[in-house]
Amino acid sequence: MERIFEVGWIQRSGAQLIWVILAVLVLQILLSIRNRMSKGSYTDEEIEQADPLFLAYVFNKGKMRLRDTLASLFALTRSGILSLRVIPTKGRYQDDQYAPNVTLEFQKTKQIGQIMPDEDELIQWFIGEHGFGAQKFRLDTLAGPSSQESKSAENLYYYREREKLDSKRLRQWVAQIRESRGWEGIVRTPLLLRLLVGLLYPVLFILVAALGQMDGLGIIDILGLSLALLLWLLSWRRVYVRWVFQLAVFSLFMTTVLMEGVEFAFRSEVLTAIIIMLFVRLFLPGREIAPMAREWSRSLHRWRRKYKKGIPTERLGEAVESLERVLQTALVLRIGSRCSRKTDWTHLQNQFEPEIRQMLQKEQKKSSRAAVSKNISATPLLLLVLSLRGEYRPLFAAEYPYERLNYKVGIFEHGTREGKAKYHKTSGASSSGTYTSSYDNDSSYSSGSDSGGSDSGGGGD
Repeated sequence: MERIFEVGWIQRSGAQLIWVILAVLVLQILLSIRNRMSKGSYTDEEIEQADPLFLAYVFNKGKMRLRDTLASLFALTRSGILSLRVIPTKGRYQDDQYAPNVTLEFQKTKQIGQIMPDEDELIQWFIGEHGFGAQKFRLDTLAGPSSQESKSAENLYYYREREKLDSKRLRQWVAQIRESRGWEGIVRTPLLLRLLVGLLYPVLFILVAALGQMDGLGIIDILGLSLALLLWLLSWRRVYVRWVFQLAVFSLFMTTVLMEGVEFAFRSEVLTAIIIMLFVRLFLPGREIAPMAREWSRSLHRWRRKYKKGIPTERLGEAVESLERVLQTALVLRIGSRCSRKTDWTHLQNQFEPEIRQMLQKEQKKSSRAAVSKNISATPLLLLVLSLRGEYRPLFAAEYPYERLNYKVGIFEHGTREGKAKYHKTSGASSSGTYTSSYDNDSSYSSGSDSGGSDSGGGGD
């Protein structure tokens, strides 16, 4: 074995590996430049009026997380099946320095229209398992433990079990989307990845087996090749998952290294090819958008780059319902707080709605209460942003519940220049102008008093 890792071979393989990595990096840079230059054919208004769930599916390339259920909730709200308002969070989060004091509440309306099977699955999941009262559901029931609860191992175990249950329901929901929406063809495996897994790996496997035949395959060689074959079959079934294929390649590498009686000159090139394959898979994406939805993908990425800088001034004169759709789209594309923070809301002074003008005339951060709407009940996100304008993450109430780690490490993930994030704390009032503590059933917390889970993944801006 000591002959395998000779200095000369390490230098040769290292040089070849560097050239391969450089070539992959250059290719990625060129593709990135091309994607930025490709603006897509759909207008901003068409993107905002499209199905939010479709936008989330294309943006995430079919890999949906728990926080992406918000897109379906927005779609149900637009169709009138659900209503949306801002309410105070549960009591255990009121004193949590990482948590907002408000959250979003969805309620099923009496007049239910036709819905998709995946939408019915989501309603049964959220309202059936996490709901309360008159078929209501609030986002903070999906949240993780508060800082105080995190000190108890029993509470953490309870939340982990809840998270497992919600992860199972999430997989069922995503499967229902693919079955009922007919979106299977939107996302596909890239050609280079299919060639790497389906062609190059079998070729290397045959070469390694041929090397062993030169001096006869031993028990270890047979076991190594069998393991490599099983892992390859598994990686072909789960081609999107990177680590499965990496294990298959590593097994092939160790089998080649442990072979005895084979001259090093015959396997040096094979080992180099295996190492290069390991690194190439690290850079290759697992999914890509098919041509049928590529214009949508380019358009929504263009929209995202544009609205990262805030809502354009010329659009602030539009109807409040239009601005509400902008904020919903920004949340779906994960730039909600950044979009609202970068927007110069003072240009809304010309807004026809008197309630909007009154909110803008108030001094920023003067009120410690959440947005209260007497007349404009259809734009709770806009009212929330206006009442919290100037804060670090105005739409934290919509983003927060899906980010479980924010309860414990949010201050490090979203720190400001001063090294500490500014999380707005409000005493809380609902968008209907009333505050009711009857929704808060956790004044004295006991394990199992609330249902819900959270997503360990996800991201903010």
